[in-house]
Amino acid sequence: MLSPQQYCKRISRFAASLSPPHLIAMSSPSEPRAFKVALVQTSPKVLDAEHNFNHASKQIRRASAQGASLAVLPEYHLMGWVPDDPSFALSADDAQRFLRRYQDLAAELHINICAGTIVSDASTPKPTLLDGAKTKRTLLNTSYFIDHDGQIVGAYTKTNLWIPERQHLTSSVDYAHQAKSRTETVAASPHQVFNTPLGPVGILVCWDLAFPEAFRQLVLAGAKIIIIPSYWTLSDMSREGLAYNETCERMFVQSSLTTRAFENTAAIIYCNATGPREDGFFGCSQVTLPIVGTVPGSFTDGEEDMRVINVDMRVVEIAEQNYQIRKDLKKDNWHYGYNKGAKL
Repeated sequence: MLSPQQYCKRISRFAASLSPPHLIAMSSPSEPRAFKVALVQTSPKVLDAEHNFNHASKQIRRASAQGASLAVLPEYHLMGWVPDDPSFALSADDAQRFLRRYQDLAAELHINICAGTIVSDASTPKPTLLDGAKTKRTLLNTSYFIDHDGQIVGAYTKTNLWIPERQHLTSSVDYAHQAKSRTETVAASPHQVFNTPLGPVGILVCWDLAFPEAFRQLVLAGAKIIIIPSYWTLSDMSREGLAYNETCERMFVQSSLTTRAFENTAAIIYCNATGPREDGFFGCSQVTLPIVGTVPGSFTDGEEDMRVINVDMRVVEIAEQNYQIRKDLKKDNWHYGYNKGAKL
């Protein structure tokens, strides 16, 4: 495996070998050619949001001190995934409080933060304290992009819920249907792209990785960076499946991330939760680029730590120059017919 230094040198030589260089024109002058991202691979302490927030904050401070422009946290990083415990649903009432604290931290450190996911309560009307956990709540699993000034520039609610989640959470699509029934205005697509200091960013969550259509919608809307907070374990596969390949879920994640990076000429930033190996946690938080694959320095196991990875966006430009996938997608007569309104 290449060291980070060898990787950077090789990419620089590759970029310099292209002629003429002015043909590589995906990025705008305001977008950085490279930036550092911190993958904060945490092991959430179950149902202890305060502890988990404090731990995440310490790691984000470490990341800032190491020059990271962006810190990414995992899915369910505040509470873990324990939906049958009444405290899990009740914790959604604190979503805005923790979100504001992440905003304050981003502004203080002048760092962009993708705050993993935070479960919030979108019930209408809101349950009262007397209702407690007995009332069926409309719980949304939402990720937020907070810029380095502490402003929320985008939010995404998970669309493709993993099978065990469906009895506890509401997907973005189902919530949109509910909103329409109340004559509220909703976005045309659940997959929106946000203008950030790092360029156009899209967010997906965990099981969304299994659906290439989600990535295509983001790319058609102009995304060059796609962030994926996750809570994926080996035990998501049944015993029958594990008998054939006990690490099949890790294979699923790693092969899909590489494929999505190549087929969309995009930088993929994946941050997974971790925990005890006996519970199936495997981590493998990583940055994946076309041409390169998994960027050196990414996690290869379930170690609880924070790692800062260099994201060279020139690689994305080189890949598009060679593959011209985005160029094909924006054609008026594109034969797959889903490019209406493309912003490529």
